[in-house]
Amino acid sequence: MTWEYKVSTGVLSHNGEFVAHCYSGAGESKDKPECESQRNRGPIPRGIYFIAGWNNHKSAEAIVLEPIAGTNTFGRDHFQIHGDKKGQPPGSASAGCIIMNGQDKRHMIYDSGDTILVVR
Repeated sequence: MTWEYKVSTGVLSHNGEFVAHCYSGAGESKDKPECESQRNRGPIPRGIYFIAGWNNHKSAEAIVLEPIAGTNTFGRDHFQIHGDKKGQPPGSASAGCIIMNGQDKRHMIYDSGDTILVVR
């Protein structure tokens, strides 16, 4: 089955069931699908992503998202699902990644075995 993230509402669901409220993008561009082409400000572009594994480089237990062919990322890259950054105000950690606090929830995504995220 699939994971789904709706940019305009910030809702992450799995097989139609609510999982978490998240956000993507920064400032005036946060959660606005029409801003998806804005580098370092806009939300993750709509499309289909492969849940590719873990990246612990920038944030503890961040999930790597790789766009599937046909997803227009507007030249943007390095999309992940991670939590808010320590030392920064809550709600300010995204430059295009999906921000979902709670390592347990990120583990739930990875451990589900479902490797497709549809961003709408």
